[in-house]
Amino acid sequence: MNTVFVNGVQYEYATRWQRFLGQFLDGLIYTAIVFIPAMILGAFLRENLVVVIAMLPALWYLLFQDGMPGGQSLGKKGVDTRVIDARTGRPCSYGQSFLRNLSLIVLSWIDWIFIFGEKHQRLGDKLAGTVVVKA
Repeated sequence: MNTVFVNGVQYEYATRWQRFLGQFLDGLIYTAIVFIPAMILGAFLRENLVVVIAMLPALWYLLFQDGMPGGQSLGKKGVDTRVIDARTGRPCSYGQSFLRNLSLIVLSWIDWIFIFGEKHQRLGDKLAGTVVVKA
């Protein structure tokens, strides 16, 4: 089953490879978000404070990335996928993004085991009521 009907519209599920690659690209973005401020602030502030300040924007991006316009994080734009509400077909909300990505933070790779199911949904997708589809 590679397609899903949501609110009368047919969508094609994103492939597992698209999902992994999108997550990898977003991981590169988190890294840049942490390291660029850390390098700049490192010359002026204590090390512990630099780490905290640099981590906050990366954490924000991680939690809310899929609530960006069209349900697309920057990584998802790169692989031409998006996150939609599994009931309405509307783009993922910031609240749904928070739920789906909090489970990723808490459960790490365990969350990804669920991607091998029929709908290619991580546990976070199931909790937030979302699916990842081709854009």
